[in-house]
Amino acid sequence: MDKFEITIENVVEAENKLFSAQLVSNVDILDQLLHDDLIAVAPTGQIVTKEMDLNSHKAKTMTIEDASTEIDAIQITGDTALSIVTMTARGEMMGTPLEGKFRYFRVWKRFDGTLKVIGASFMQLP
Repeated sequence: MDKFEITIENVVEAENKLFSAQLVSNVDILDQLLHDDLIAVAPTGQIVTKEMDLNSHKAKTMTIEDASTEIDAIQITGDTALSIVTMTARGEMMGTPLEGKFRYFRVWKRFDGTLKVIGASFMQLP
């Protein structure tokens, strides 16, 4: 049995690691943090898989030039944690400039002593 207990500190560390990997498109770290069965929903309503997310970083169709994050909330229930993060960012997605504040909702789950994102959604804030 997996004895790794999720703490707020674990989730903060995982969120920071994810943010750092996104900034530089570190596909190896993203691959470790995203569960193979990840399902995310983009602001357009499009369903995004882990493969799609990693491919966008590999192809550099999503770039972040300047960004900062703030963790707004973390809720832990058993082997699952929910996080809400606000990111202020400037970059480009598929050739379209992107700038503003974005709110992310992520579901982290414990697998073999590590946290992985199994679900997410994000939206641009007004």
